[in-house]
Amino acid sequence: MNFLSIGDLSKLEIEEILKSSLFLYKNPQKILEGKNIIFAFEKPSLRTKVATEAAINKLGGNVIHIEAENFFEGKILFSDKNGEVPKSRESLKDTVKNVSQWCDAIFARVFTHQTLLDISSFAGIPVVNALCEKHHPMQALADLLTIQEIFGKKKIHLAFVGDANNVAFSLFEILLLFEHQVSFVGPEKYFFSKSDQEYFQKLAEENKTEILFTEDPKEGVAGCDIIYTDTFVSMGEENILEEKMKYFADYQVNKSLMKQAKENAYFMHCLPAHRGVEVTNEVIDGENSLVYEQAKNRMVSSMGVFSKLLK
Repeated sequence: MNFLSIGDLSKLEIEEILKSSLFLYKNPQKILEGKNIIFAFEKPSLRTKVATEAAINKLGGNVIHIEAENFFEGKILFSDKNGEVPKSRESLKDTVKNVSQWCDAIFARVFTHQTLLDISSFAGIPVVNALCEKHHPMQALADLLTIQEIFGKKKIHLAFVGDANNVAFSLFEILLLFEHQVSFVGPEKYFFSKSDQEYFQKLAEENKTEILFTEDPKEGVAGCDIIYTDTFVSMGEENILEEKMKYFADYQVNKSLMKQAKENAYFMHCLPAHRGVEVTNEVIDGENSLVYEQAKNRMVSSMGVFSKLLK
């Protein structure tokens, strides 16, 4: 079994993972003793890498880190008979098939989702998505756990303010599956694609809830229980921050915008945050900010994921 997106799991499976996560967090057991999980990251990471490694360690498992250039088609170390340098030392297929004989799971952070599909097609062991350009399922599990700690089984309204990125995609998938109402608030240029919007609308209809797409921040967050935002520029987009801010200048989550939500509404952010850009200090450091609880739950929910895959 692989975990590449929220869509890979049923509602019941997610419930089981979160229940197991909480149990193992309170009652650590060495259920992963003797298990080796390889971490292959093409992109930087703090929370995903450290929180997940801590979770695996607490369960008695072992993490093996490999440099991206040694996993994703290998370093270029030789030339062919014509003196031309080949693209890589070893094919991804050969690398993954080797690793699959030594390790029990692959945890990969990649630039494109296709890479994860390729890895999973070669691997005879579970592959887990540590983030790609389309999905961030591990973050979504931690976010749902955080919401459930506050609201229990109550259905809530969450407004995501910002860019239609991987965090927002996985978050909407899991919240709609659990019958929560969601709003996407951002400039139309950075909306989800038409096909993605249709997908979310179908999920909302199937689970008897609602989704709204709007450019109007006040409309989008009106009466919501939680305002969620993320950096307006994803990893690798830092060079276009100035250009994107022409569109996102009116979407900062500040005290004024929080007042448009329910009284005592909560604030969420997956981090890292660009303070003073997408959110002000008084909001992210406010008493209703859940950002560090989310970060803690990255570890907690990881315990449930790997125990399910490897137990």
